[in-house]
Formats: sequence, structure tokens, C-alpha cells
Amino acid sequence: MSSPTAPARGTALLAGLVSLAVGIAAWWTAASLPVVPDYVLPSPGELVSRAVTLFRGGGLGVHLAQTLAEVLQGVLIGTVAGVLLAVLFVRLRWLEKLLMPVIVVVQVTPKISIAPLIVLWLGLGIGSKITLIALVTFYPILVNVVAKLRGMPTAFDDLSVVLGMSGARRARVLQLPFALPALLAGLRVGVLQAVTAAVIGEFIGAQAGLGYLEKQAQDNDDIQVVFITLILLCLIGWVLYAVVDLVERQVKARFDIG
Repeated sequence: MSSPTAPARGTALLAGLVSLAVGIAAWWTAASLPVVPDYVLPSPGELVSRAVTLFRGGGLGVHLAQTLAEVLQGVLIGTVAGVLLAVLFVRLRWLEKLLMPVIVVVQVTPKISIAPLIVLWLGLGIGSKITLIALVTFYPILVNVVAKLRGMPTAFDDLSVVLGMSGARRARVLQLPFALPALLAGLRVGVLQAVTAAVIGEFIGAQAGLGYLEKQAQDNDDIQVVFITLILLCLIGWVLYAVVDLVERQVKARFDIG
């Protein structure tokens, strides 16, 4: 089963690399035109040189580590909260009816409107950003896992009764492994939203982070730093998405899930 897909993955990777190279070449060419000033579109070479200088100075590394810490901790908390709520909602329908309207209202409210309130409650530190990230991460996981668990075959329920499993053991041994592909599918969406939420939180109020650095660069008309932070944020989102996607494909292949 893996052999037919391996060439296809190699072709897709090659196509992606070629597309990226063409895009960088086009960007470099456009930045070299006399009609395009450096303060509008700096060249990739200038950005690399500036980024190396900032990393050597220690400032850029600190902001990158701050944003990564916020994203990873927020995603972890959001994942745990989404899975726990999903298991409870499947077992206790009244709890779902009670909480889901509130959850939906919070989710449909623009996060840029919620962020100032969270910052006022929790301050400018990392806690407010982690809370906002967890808030946007847990919902796609919750919805996906609930839908998956509701489709669990009745044979699993019969098995848990025969074995005399407690609710916690049933969730750990049967429900969570069954819902793992759905959890990972929700996490793929969640990690992308997490990066956006981190930037929103750092824009509203922060003491460090790539979003904070980008806001400072905007205020100082420093287009190079704006580009550098934007590229780093894109790389964070892409790497997290790729890691989750890889794990999801491994899980599907391991359990022969289509």
C-alpha cells in the first residue's frame, strides 16, 4: 500500500520545492527593479542578512522562543480540554446541551475582540496568550472527536460492559484510540489557528514574541523586521501543520484507515 504513494509524495515535494524556488526568484527579481524601493520590498538576501544579525544579537531568538512556547503550551492545553469535553459530551448529553451554546458563542466571536478582555484579566504575560491559543485550538478537536465517538460501533460498548470497564478506563482503552484520527484531523486545523491567535494576543498586549516584535517594527517603519517576523510565523505554522499531518498519515497507515 505504501509503494504507490511514495512516488506521488516525492513528486509533490519536488513540485513544492520548485514552486518555492520560483517564488523566491520572482521576489528577488521584483526587489531588484529600480522602480521598487527597499522600504517597500526588501530582497531575500537583505532579509537573511538582517535576520542573522538579529539572531546573533539575541533579540530575535528570544521573541521566537516566546511565541513557540505560547503556541505549544496553548495547543497542548486546548487538545486536552477538547478531548476531555468530547468524552463528557458523548457520555452526558445534558452537559453538551448546557455548554455547547456558550462554546459556539465564544467561537463565533472574533478573537481580536476577545483578546483585549483576556489581556485585561490575565495581564501582558504569557498566560493571556496561552489562554487565547487554547481557546481557538480546542474547538475543532472537540467537534471532530465528538463526531467520531458518536460513530463508534456498539460492539465497543458491549465489550466494555463485558469487561466491566470503568468510564475512565473505557475512555483510555477504547474511545481515545478509536478517535485518534479525528483528533489529529482537528489538530491540523487547530495548530494553524494557534499561530494566528498568538499573533493577535501579542499585538494587543505583550512584552515579547514575534507578534510583539512585528508590531514594534510596524511602529518604527522597519519593513525588514516586519517581513522577517512574518516569514518566521509562516514557518512555525507550516512546521506544526506538517508534523501533525505526518503523525496523522502514520496513524492511518498503522491502523489501515482510509
